[in-house]
Amino acid sequence: MTVDRSHGRVERRTVRVAPAPKRVRFPHAEQVLVADRHVSGLAGGSGSTEVAYAVTSLDSTQADAARLGGLLRGQWSIENRLHWVRDVVFAEDHSRVRTAGGPQVMASLRNLVIGLLRLAGHASIARALRWIARNPVRALALLGV
Repeated sequence: MTVDRSHGRVERRTVRVAPAPKRVRFPHAEQVLVADRHVSGLAGGSGSTEVAYAVTSLDSTQADAARLGGLLRGQWSIENRLHWVRDVVFAEDHSRVRTAGGPQVMASLRNLVIGLLRLAGHASIARALRWIARNPVRALALLGV
């Protein structure tokens, strides 16, 4: 179990691992895991609990519960840094582009913008987009023009 205190909350994470049963029909499945994450405010109040289930091809000699918990947390980090930005900042779920290759092209363009902004040192994509919107010529600087 790991405990983190930050951003005005306490996070408790527990990862349990077991050998994959034969009935698990994933190619090369070696282990299954259950990750519990409980978040509560430092001042008390109600909290939330999330449970994630995963299957891995890593056996117990390659990854114990602590390592698998770290790998899973790294995956959530990717989710927060990219997919959340696309969903919330770019409102990707509300896009009306739905035919042919349009959705893939737009997703690639959003990823390109996020990558360029991060390479330019912007920690907040939303703030960077507002900064560029005030003077669109700034976007050209990101492209090296």
